[in-house]
Parts: sequence; structure tokens; C-alpha cells
Amino acid sequence: MGNKSKEKPNKSKHAQNSKRRFFPSRKPYVIALLIMAVVTIGFFCIMIIADILPSDLTVILSVVAVASLVLTCSLFASRYRWKRIIGIIFAVCFIGVLAFVTNFMGSTYNMLNRIGSSTAEAVGPVSKGVDVTSTPFNVYITGIDQWESEKGLDLERSDVNMIMTINPFTKKVLLTSIPRDTYVKLHTAQQMDKLTHTGVYGVDETLNTVEDWLNIDINYYVKMNFTGAKDIINAMDGISVYSPVAFESSLKGYKYKKGWNKMGGSKALYFARERHAFEGQDSIRVENQQRVIKAIIKKMTSSTTMLTKYGDIMAAAGDNLSTNMSPEEMTELAKMQLTDLSPWDVETQKIEGEYDMDYVASLTQSQMFSVYRADPASVSKCTSAISDMMNPTVSEIENAERAKSKSFVINMINSAIQRIKNRNEDTVS
Repeated sequence: MGNKSKEKPNKSKHAQNSKRRFFPSRKPYVIALLIMAVVTIGFFCIMIIADILPSDLTVILSVVAVASLVLTCSLFASRYRWKRIIGIIFAVCFIGVLAFVTNFMGSTYNMLNRIGSSTAEAVGPVSKGVDVTSTPFNVYITGIDQWESEKGLDLERSDVNMIMTINPFTKKVLLTSIPRDTYVKLHTAQQMDKLTHTGVYGVDETLNTVEDWLNIDINYYVKMNFTGAKDIINAMDGISVYSPVAFESSLKGYKYKKGWNKMGGSKALYFARERHAFEGQDSIRVENQQRVIKAIIKKMTSSTTMLTKYGDIMAAAGDNLSTNMSPEEMTELAKMQLTDLSPWDVETQKIEGEYDMDYVASLTQSQMFSVYRADPASVSKCTSAISDMMNPTVSEIENAERAKSKSFVINMINSAIQRIKNRNEDTVS
């Protein structure tokens, strides 16, 4: 009887010690948990403010963050030293990963607003906004023949002129290139001039002139200079571009082989700018510009790039890119792609014609200059293709509906399976 009564206090004391071990008592572990809690709160705050992650990914990250806090707390409270060591390693990894994700969302959010703010302060066309995640729309890409250091020192001519028709529902893109020297009637002056010269009067003149000429609505524009293009390509670790012929850049000395070429920003830029190496000159350059844009779209919309490089790409755009697409619209597009993770089908076309000599409004009228006269049949064919892209058939809509999933997790699994299949097929071949 005496022995049994002595055992009871020991069991009670052991139970009390066990309860106290659900939370660490040592100060260093408590401080570590507080740091983890602060990082987690910061993560939740920026996740709510930025709102750039798919909904199910947001839920998963939230559950993982809370579960990690509970697990670390349990490890720190353990009587076993090896568990506490594991807790320390886990806490360091947790803080590092969550700080990285928080910084990614914060910097991306700030850059989107920075681009949107700089555009709002500039004089330019107002967007014809649509629901960019479900409604087809046109984006005019205008490439300015300047480096960042040349801003304000020279006139801004539109060296690249391309209409990007985007159907977010069918995940299709149509690139329609217009040669820079195309002879068009200016929207304001109602006189004939080269399309490239409309950039001198501002991007609004370029858009209005093209809308008048092709009788289409352009919802948004993206204007970029040489520096912006180079930095964006570098931010995504380069692109792979196919060249149908081997040639050397007359401007920089870069050499391009026939076939696929891995290019950094500078090499890709001079690939798109070259025309003197070809008999067709500007016609071939237009095709190469399409190849570069197509490669950028393919690389940027890949699951790996979207998940790891999106913030770097937006930061690279910086002050060298302007658009009238709002930060909210850009965020919705990014969220849609992050959720979907599937590649886009990119098609290309260009307006054909031939060179001639004529007077241009922005230059002296004492002599004629080389201009590009667009073939009316080619113009009609291109505008019809744009219309078809914006108005998909019933069959295309049904196929798109079957392929869509609103779950990031499911799409991530499918994307991984597809990559494994492609790798196996490459190995067999």
C-alpha cells in the first residue's frame, strides 16, 4: 500500500512535464517561433494585398504555413535533442522559403503598380478594357528604336509594329506583323506617311492610324525600347529561336546558325533587328521579329518560368516598358496562367506588299522616299484571321472547355506528367 501511494505523485509530475512540452520554455526557441510567426503574418498580409496566386495554391500555402508553425513548435518542445536540431533546421528553411515567396509577391505587386502608375501619368490612349481572362482582345506591340540612354535625345520611331490577338479562353495567340515602312493615312493629319513615323507623334497616333486603316479595335498597347527587350529576355534566362538560314548581324557581329539558336537578350535583339543580311530585307526582319516574340511567349508562359521568373521579368521591364493595361488586368492574366500552366498556341501572319517610291507627310516634299504598299488582298486576309481568332467556332469552344481545369494542383500534376512524357519521347527518338 505504501509503495502504490508513492507512485502516484511521480505519475502526476510526469504528466505535468509532458503537458509543458507542447510549447518550448527555452528563450532561443521562443524567439525563433516569434520570428516564424512574424514572417507568416507578413506572408498572409502580402498574399491578401497582392492577390496574384491561384486560389487553391493560396489555400495550400496557408495550410502548410500554419502546419509548419505547429510542427516546429512541437519539435522545439521535445525532450530529445535531435528533434530540437531538426526543428532548428526546419525553422531556418521555413523562414527562408516564406521570406522568398513574400518578397516575390511584394516585388511583383510593386512593379505592376509602378508600370501602371507610369502609364497613367503619361499622355496616351485610354484602354478599351475587357475581361482579359475570358474575352478575346487585341494588344498593339510597338518597339521603339532607342536604348534607355537615348530617351529624349532622338525621335521615337516605331521600329516593330505588331498586333497580338489574344483569346484567353482557347489559349491561342495570333501575331500580325506590319512592315515599318507601310504607307498609311495618318489619323490626325489625314496625309500619307510611313507607319514607323507615327511613333514620332505618340503611341496614340499609331493606334488610331492602324484602327482607321484595318477597321479593328485595339484594346491595349505595349511600348518597349531596345533596353527593355534585352533585359526581359535576360530575366527569363534567354530564349530558343529557330532561324531558317545562317547569317551574321551587320550591326553587332553576332553569328546565327541555321536551326535552333539559344540567345540571350542582346543576341535576340540583333536577330530581330537585322535586315541587310537578307535579300527581302524588312520582310525577313518582320518574320524574325515574330520568331522572337513567339519564343518569348512560349518561354514566359511555361510553368517553370511563371513560378520562378515572373517577378524578375516584371522588374526587368522597369521604366523601359509602358502599357495602358491596368495592374489589376495584368495580375488577372498572371493568375490565370499560373492556374492553367498550359502552353499557348501561337500563330503568325504578316501583311504582304511591295516597295515603291512616294512622298511622306513627315519629311520634305521635295523628294520621294521608299514606302511599302500593302496588298489589299493581304490586308483583308489578315483582318479576317484576326476576326476568326476573336470569334472561335463552337468546336473550338467545346475543346477549350474540356481542356480547362480551375485547379492549380491538377494542372501542376498534368504539366509534370506531360514533361515526363516529352522527355521519354525525346529519349526514344
